[in-house]
Amino acid sequence: MTAILSIVIILSATFAIYYAITWRSQPGIMARIYQARMNIGMGVALLGIGFNQVTFENMDTIRLIIGIVLLFVGGVNLVLGIRNLNYFMKLKKEQEGKK
Repeated sequence: MTAILSIVIILSATFAIYYAITWRSQPGIMARIYQARMNIGMGVALLGIGFNQVTFENMDTIRLIIGIVLLFVGGVNLVLGIRNLNYFMKLKKEQEGKK
C-alpha cells in the first residue's frame, strides 16, 4: 500500500511541477489550462500524502491533524482544479469556434 501511495505521490508531484513551469510560458487561456492541471496534480499529491499520514500504524494527534489538513487542502485543490479546467477548456473551444 505504501509503495502505491509513493508512486502516486511522486507522479502527481512531477506533473504538478511540470505544469507549474509550463503555464508561465504560455499566453492567455492556455496558461490557465496548464495552471488548472497543475492544481489537479498538486491536489492528488496532497491527497496521497495526507492519506499516507492518516494510515500510519503508530498514530498520534499531530500526525492525524496534519493528515486531515493535507486531505482537506488536497481535496480543495483537486475539485477547484477540475472546475477551472472544465471552464477554460469550454472557453478555449468557444474562442476557436469564433475564429
